[in-house]
Amino acid sequence: MNQSAKLIWAVVCLLAFTTDPGQAASERAKKPAAKTAKTAKKPAQEFVFFPSEPAPPRLQFLMSFQCENDLGGGAGKFVTFLTGKEPPKKPILKPYGVAASQGRFYVCDTAARTIAITELDSRKIVNFTPSGGGKLRVPVNVAVDEEGTLYVADTGRNQVLVFDRDQQYQGAIGEMDEMKPTDVAIFKNRLYLTDLKNNCLRVYDKTNRTELFRVPKDPKDPKAKLFSPTNLAVDSQGKIYASDLGASRVQVYDSEGNHLRTLGQMGDRPGEFARPKGIAVDREGRIYVVDAAAQVVQIFDVDGRLLLYFGEADKNNPVAFDLPAKVVVDYQNVRLFQKYAAPNFKLEYLVIVTNQLGDRKVSVFGFGQKKS
Repeated sequence: MNQSAKLIWAVVCLLAFTTDPGQAASERAKKPAAKTAKTAKKPAQEFVFFPSEPAPPRLQFLMSFQCENDLGGGAGKFVTFLTGKEPPKKPILKPYGVAASQGRFYVCDTAARTIAITELDSRKIVNFTPSGGGKLRVPVNVAVDEEGTLYVADTGRNQVLVFDRDQQYQGAIGEMDEMKPTDVAIFKNRLYLTDLKNNCLRVYDKTNRTELFRVPKDPKDPKAKLFSPTNLAVDSQGKIYASDLGASRVQVYDSEGNHLRTLGQMGDRPGEFARPKGIAVDREGRIYVVDAAAQVVQIFDVDGRLLLYFGEADKNNPVAFDLPAKVVVDYQNVRLFQKYAAPNFKLEYLVIVTNQLGDRKVSVFGFGQKKS
């Protein structure tokens, strides 16, 4: 992103968030340093917020991890004693998709051909690498339902693989090479997936796995058309959101696949996209969209107005993204991350972003507000 574009983004986002939430710069708030008996000061702890002043902070960077060590799992005191540092334990090599359930993150590691199940309470990573009929080839995205059933979109097999809560293989959706599923989502008794081969979304009955319909309903309608749908999300109303990489935009449909509107267009200005990928929607209808080229996540309100962006490809920035892929909103694990929040900043939900490169493979942010 060039300097003039960055300036435009910053000004537009500041104007947006001074009326509601929103701008694209970080604020660093320092926690008062504690004193020892000798009055020596400890290094000040820094907190990174979005947007910057004068707008009230709404999003805080909490932590990131790329291996079990970063969670506090560690490699053992003996190994650390011998080497002087902890070697990476169960590293995540190249993540794309991520899903959250109570006490767990499920991270698709496309390079290791595994699902890195992150146990948040015990701070451990368990690699799920099934064999036999459920063998993973290129797991790019994953969804988990309330019963703990896993649905894995695998572009190596060109199928969606289904595993029960005990991680036993239950079968696959789609015949070999019938489609190319790159994302999967669940809403009530429906299963949604992107089909990059046929440039559409497919909607299934989750119970019997029969196909119900495809989106868009009229593929010849230029306003509704999908060119290269890579990621999708479903909101609390059942509306469907699809990142269309081929058209550099987001398409929005109702619960039955009828086109409602288009969000964004190709470009590097605020509200535009170069390579839109992961997409998520919170309970208030705010839309999160990853742009892998600009290396930011943009947040839009329910009417499609840009609120703020965060990220950027700046190696010196402690929260910079490095080829971001997926964004997920998580309400279930807030209590486990409140300890990372700044004093008086109350978390409402988590925003999880995966990075395919760099040393911050999974970044966790918290959306909230300062307590009065």
